[in-house]
Amino acid sequence: MRILVYNKIMKKLSTISLFIFAVIVIAILTAGLVFYQNKKDITGGDTQNQNANQVTSSQKFSLEDVAKHSTEGDCWIIIEGKVYNITSYFGKHPGGNDTMSATCGKDATNAYKTRDSYATSSGSKTEHSKRAQNLLDNYYIGNLQ
Repeated sequence: MRILVYNKIMKKLSTISLFIFAVIVIAILTAGLVFYQNKKDITGGDTQNQNANQVTSSQKFSLEDVAKHSTEGDCWIIIEGKVYNITSYFGKHPGGNDTMSATCGKDATNAYKTRDSYATSSGSKTEHSKRAQNLLDNYYIGNLQ
């Protein structure tokens, strides 16, 4: 009798363990897929028909190229002669989407330096943090011609 009860308990524990293992594996795979998709968005992904290996620092863009990407759904900006695709950062910016959408398709150097999305010249506001500057590197896609 004891053996039967023991076997039933072990069977239940095995089933529960297998279920927990499956949930963990699915969570890890989902997180990996989300990370891959975010990385793909940073480099332009399928929207630009480019893969991450094709986008290099030698890639050159004109002002007209950048101006074509002027919406929240497709947003490129220029900061100090470098071009960034910040589309995938919408919804994550601490200042909200409006602060970024005002600079889409434009030279955002002064806005970035002053933390004022409508700045047209350097002002008295403080610059972004070092962490923000490092984060910006993730969105770099090339240089302005």
